[in-house]
Amino acid sequence: MAVTAKPGAMARVRQWVLANFASSWFLLAPLLAAYAPRRLFQTYFNLFLRRHARRALAVVNPYVSLDISERPGGGAEEGDGLVVSMRDGQDVADEFRGATFLWSSVSEESEGDGQQNNRRRPSQRLTFHKHHRRLVIDEYLPHVRRRGREILFANRRRRLYSNNRISEYSYYDDDNAWSFVNFDHPTTFETLAMEPAKKKKIMDDLDAFRNNRDFYRRTGKPWKRGYLLYGPRGTGKSTMIAAMANHLNYDIYDIELTIVHTNDDLRKLLVQTTSKSIIVIEDIDCTLDLTGDREAKTKGQPKKSSRVTLSGLLNFIDGLWSACGGERIVVFTTNYADRLDPALIRRGRMDMHIEMSYCGFEAFKTLAKNYFGVDVHPLFGAVEELLREVDITPADVAECLMTAKNAGSGEDDSLEDLIEELKNKREQAKASAEASAGKTDYDQELQEGDDPEDSGEEDDEELEYSDESDE
Repeated sequence: MAVTAKPGAMARVRQWVLANFASSWFLLAPLLAAYAPRRLFQTYFNLFLRRHARRALAVVNPYVSLDISERPGGGAEEGDGLVVSMRDGQDVADEFRGATFLWSSVSEESEGDGQQNNRRRPSQRLTFHKHHRRLVIDEYLPHVRRRGREILFANRRRRLYSNNRISEYSYYDDDNAWSFVNFDHPTTFETLAMEPAKKKKIMDDLDAFRNNRDFYRRTGKPWKRGYLLYGPRGTGKSTMIAAMANHLNYDIYDIELTIVHTNDDLRKLLVQTTSKSIIVIEDIDCTLDLTGDREAKTKGQPKKSSRVTLSGLLNFIDGLWSACGGERIVVFTTNYADRLDPALIRRGRMDMHIEMSYCGFEAFKTLAKNYFGVDVHPLFGAVEELLREVDITPADVAECLMTAKNAGSGEDDSLEDLIEELKNKREQAKASAEASAGKTDYDQELQEGDDPEDSGEEDDEELEYSDESDE
């Protein structure tokens, strides 16, 4: 008699599951999804399925996504890294070289040490066609970084720096070498009293300097340029510096050389300056002994507190240390350019010499437009004729117009007052010229003519000699 063993309970369950696998999966899947840990599925997907899923999607989806953190490494250094910021959920489309790029703000969970340390990390997702991969890497991302830096630079608050005395900061604390105030000077080249052709030449030179970084690097020259502003007092040298800073959107470092003790201190000041700045030394002929006579030494003079030498100043503007930072402009101002050492103002150190001359008619028209908003006037002809004969600075013309305007005078009365002032200066110049000419003629007569007393004595001697001869 054959005995047949009946299957156990587990065997029957196994047989039922195998026979009904499809239907059992629909029953078990919701239970597993409800009770299994969610992180288990995420981990399994990230480790084994994400790469395969992306490859499968790439077959049907030709677009590539690149996530860029808003603050990589706690902030990018100047010139390194990429920092992009957008509002949460914002989408922005950008076009570059005929290609369209989509930026979108996303947030991802960053894993910490524990579950409570997990936090959302904002980032910007760049989506583009895979055919534009090289364009994105080689050109587009550098373009975004460059434009971002330009926008941040343009929106920053510009500063006017001045150097402190060496005793006011520690030898090891060079960060206190400069103090600053916000720079908000209203002068521009449009309001600067100067001939339009001369202003255009200066602006073109400044633009060429700012836009020729690759040229300076290719030719092996430091990215800097020097300007010498010379002319009488009141011709607008300081105003020109403000117009240059506003045109370039640069900071200004105003150096007072009389409180700089040594060449080493001067070098420290240079190292602490930033790029995109104008370094100014005003009235350089008055601050130090930088005249052309290097051999002459004056004895008995008291020792000066500043021991900055001509050699140290030359190294400051044209030495190895002058190349640190880049994109700097050095400006010297003086009332007497002929008193400066030729080595200090030669081309290559002071590349462009700008004469700030007396007020001409075109400069006057700029002042008239600034003060009264007029481009033409019946009295302009008389003013033009007088300006050909009179040397007057733009500062004096501006003060004359301002005084009349503050007194409540209109443009007609103000111009008449200016004409009267120019006539007075013409008469004073004529009187001074006549007095100078008379003094010159008198000096020449004294040099060329004989002294009357000496002449009389000689005549007496000749008469005595003739009498003796007759006897």
